[in-house]
Amino acid sequence: MDNNRLKYLLSQYTTRTATSAELEELKTFLGSDDQDAQLEWMIEEAWVQSAETDRPVFDTQSDTMLARILSAKVIKPSLAKTFYRSYRAAAAILLLVLAGATILFTRQRKKPAPVAAAQHKVFQPGSDKAILTLANGQTIELDSNMNGQIAQQGQVSLQTNAGRLIYKSPSAPANATVSWNTLRTPKGGQYSLVLPDGSRVWLNAASSLQYPTTFTGPTRQVTLNGEAYFEIQPNAAQPFFVTTGETAVAVLGTSFNIMAYNNENNIKTTLLQGSVKVSRQSAHHLLKPGQQSLINENGTMEIIDHADTDLAVAWKNGLISFRSADIRTIMRQVERWYNIEVVFKGEVPTRTFTGDIPRTADLSALLRLLEISKIHFKLEEEKLIVM
Repeated sequence: MDNNRLKYLLSQYTTRTATSAELEELKTFLGSDDQDAQLEWMIEEAWVQSAETDRPVFDTQSDTMLARILSAKVIKPSLAKTFYRSYRAAAAILLLVLAGATILFTRQRKKPAPVAAAQHKVFQPGSDKAILTLANGQTIELDSNMNGQIAQQGQVSLQTNAGRLIYKSPSAPANATVSWNTLRTPKGGQYSLVLPDGSRVWLNAASSLQYPTTFTGPTRQVTLNGEAYFEIQPNAAQPFFVTTGETAVAVLGTSFNIMAYNNENNIKTTLLQGSVKVSRQSAHHLLKPGQQSLINENGTMEIIDHADTDLAVAWKNGLISFRSADIRTIMRQVERWYNIEVVFKGEVPTRTFTGDIPRTADLSALLRLLEISKIHFKLEEEKLIVM
């Protein structure tokens, strides 16, 4: 079938305007033996188009549709009607091609579905869970089902509510005893926290935050490992400091994200609102909203003036997002969120990817997206092999 004709039929199907004859023509093509090459070409073309745009091809609604298509065992015609929206042409074509590819896998064909795709369906996405370590060394496992008071430290009450840890206390005197707690998220976990001053913190997977049960003295200080998003209560008389390794971020009242994983190439501080001062040894810079600082491995600081703030906080907003990212960068996200070890075998593909997928999607949805671009995966002894 001519490529333009196939595009037309898929678009007709997407917009629910296909005639009975056109539907029968598309059905016949999908059941033929020569459709694989054309479908593969169109998928590749759609990926290229998505990488060249400044906006994600998939918005929130199409993310949901894509995840459901990729995870569905049977694709029914009613699915397109249920999730009908007016998408841009590239997104519509890609979604339909993916739907068609899934139909082909589920039909009675001589070629079985890839073994790896079936195996890695068992790896579910992360959830709200963390481990709280109190000042006396006691540990408490937290999850989204816990509600109510879980501990008392002096006058401070520790309470949980649907995946959030909250510190409640009366105004602390200047000489109040300060106890330090640590909240840790494992791989495959995330959790949010309301600090004693009312500031809010969201911890990403494989991260930890050390903080006092009450803020006394001239400053408020916490220590971060990993990644967190902060919304700090303004208090000019008691500035807020986040330290991670040799990097310090000074805050008055603002919203920002810090990504400081040990296995990443940079420490990234991205400012959404307010102002923060980033310091590393003798280097200092006052960030403005929309700017991002990069602390490189050699300790130098680079400032990005028009940073992708949506990308920086995508994880907090429920998305796995990547923009012109190589496969190693994407797989580091996979390791943290799906709690699986990733191993590369052979020559690592050098191409880059742009896309979004909900963090609620299971691992197979993300891997099938990448497999479309001829990157192959195999599950071997609880390890994800990238080939």
